[in-house]
Amino acid sequence: MTSRPPAVFACALIGALLLSACSGPASAEPAVSPAASGSIAVPAPTSEPAPTASAQAEPSTEPAPPSVPASASASASRPATPEAIAPADPPTRRGTASVSDDRTGKALDTPFTVDGVVVVSKKHRVSAGYVPPWASQPHGLHPDAYAAFQTMAAAAKKDGAPISIRSGYRSFADQKASFAKAMKQYDEATARRYYAEAGASEHQTGLALDAWDGRNRGTAFARTKQATWLAAHAHEYGFIVRYPQGKTDITGYAWESWHLRWVGKEISSTFGPNSSLTLEEYLGLA
Repeated sequence: MTSRPPAVFACALIGALLLSACSGPASAEPAVSPAASGSIAVPAPTSEPAPTASAQAEPSTEPAPPSVPASASASASRPATPEAIAPADPPTRRGTASVSDDRTGKALDTPFTVDGVVVVSKKHRVSAGYVPPWASQPHGLHPDAYAAFQTMAAAAKKDGAPISIRSGYRSFADQKASFAKAMKQYDEATARRYYAEAGASEHQTGLALDAWDGRNRGTAFARTKQATWLAAHAHEYGFIVRYPQGKTDITGYAWESWHLRWVGKEISSTFGPNSSLTLEEYLGLA
């Protein structure tokens, strides 16, 4: 092997030293001046981009509102529908009624209303002079109520729980006779829990009906699959169980699983399935 002269080694060594001094270490990061960048550089996580200034802002103390349809949020006076509320949430009340019932005399010929919703009860009565314009319709019911019941009955039959109307509209005179009969048949406390005096019955409005299975009446109806079906689905067709269990102190009547009140889908949807909400609570009357 031929040996290299010392001068060649010296030149190679000097060249290597000069190249290293000019390029610096290969792994070094470029220096960042805090003054030049305005902040200290912090490496961002590799899983997601670094948050922006707006994302780092202090969070609101209010919880994030649920997602609701535009139609539900457009009016503050209307409670959200069940689809816009988590199932665990209780139904939303409409609020406190801003009008008092001070009707007397001829004014009792017209039912008390709150936001257009008719209320007839022991506290809000009507006179014998009140006869709804649809009293001559089938079962004396409001046409929309009757149509809604027919649709509901078809669905119930399909689910194996056929229902029909046992009682619809009752005149003041009819209700007076019914209450008088109950007072003779039962003790007074029982009669007043299940029967309304003339003028205090929703049946006089033609907006309420008693449903049944063709066999079981009264409290026996509560043990039927029809009663279970109505509690779960009536709200889907614009009806509510008007006198829910455990609310006698509010409604004035005992639990009546068969007594349905038509209020329309916009309101009934707020009650939801198996609801214990009363119309009085919804309207702010209780």
